[in-house]
Amino acid sequence: MPPGHPPVPQPVAQETFRRYICHHPPDFRTSLCAHLKCVEMAHFTIALHNRTLQLTREGLGFIMILIGVGLGAINTGNNLLYLILAMCCSFIVVSGILSEMSLKKLSVQGQAPPYLYAQEHGSVILKLSNHKKWEPSYSIRVKPAQSRQSFSLEPEPYFFFIPAGATMEKPVMLTAQKRGHLKISACRLTTRFPFGFFYKTKTIPLKLETVVFPSIHPVKLPEYSEAGLEGEGTVQPRGEELHAIREFQPGDSLSSVHWKSSAKTGNLRVKEFHSHNLQSYTVFLTLTDPASNRPVTGEVLEERVSEAASLIYHLIQKGHEVSLKTEENQTPFDSSEAHLLDLMRQLAFIGIEDEC
Repeated sequence: MPPGHPPVPQPVAQETFRRYICHHPPDFRTSLCAHLKCVEMAHFTIALHNRTLQLTREGLGFIMILIGVGLGAINTGNNLLYLILAMCCSFIVVSGILSEMSLKKLSVQGQAPPYLYAQEHGSVILKLSNHKKWEPSYSIRVKPAQSRQSFSLEPEPYFFFIPAGATMEKPVMLTAQKRGHLKISACRLTTRFPFGFFYKTKTIPLKLETVVFPSIHPVKLPEYSEAGLEGEGTVQPRGEELHAIREFQPGDSLSSVHWKSSAKTGNLRVKEFHSHNLQSYTVFLTLTDPASNRPVTGEVLEERVSEAASLIYHLIQKGHEVSLKTEENQTPFDSSEAHLLDLMRQLAFIGIEDEC
């Protein structure tokens, strides 16, 4: 501060800084906060040989006490203070040794569902194995290998005690943000054991793969009509016809019993008819912009794919037969669960490349 100028009061300085930040666009404020956070973390994080060591708030307080004891020992020459200083330093050494032993010879396996829908939860089983012969592991957390990823694990898997030679399981919920092929190839093991002074992290391989279907949202379905509809779905009315012959179930009417088939098998079998309200729908998915005749990308593509997937999902859930038609091909009509999965798998990769 130049001489002769009075000091700026702290509230005034804070208000000036707030106005300076608010006059800048949101992107600037976000990048500034991220930069300040990275600078703050960089002062207390050390990375070496697939390990990262991050100082905690408790660890920072302990080091401040250690520095104070050290300065007191140097200034006074008191042997007791030197003994306390040596004991404090030994705590840090013991913390590093025990945390390394806790992270040593651990592996993680994951069992993911074959598919899940974007922005919806899917159950995943994580197995943490301790391959040490004698030493157990304590206070292990499993986190994604990257800070920015297209998925999340909730709640964060935490293993308090893993005996030597044992395998522990934790169910977690996997949520993917976008459709496509989700492949998790690594994870981080983090521990604060034993004193909570440091976060020690180790990155290990993890093989976890699944297919993420497009997100499903509520849609307004076409009402039943004897005439065809134009637009997203084309309706083809159907009459009542024999669909299948199945085993008799409680609640079935005796008038629908197929006596000839029942006599052959020795069990009551009933006739299953198509309902008058069941129809065939063709869901059109346009992947090009009519104005420019170029493929659509980004949010426009995702909105169209999600809209088509939602129509297909809700129509098949109501028993209707559905076909998906694009500029390149058209699928057969069907209302089975297998057909629904085939259409969702096709929509999961349409317009994007398979991500590895």
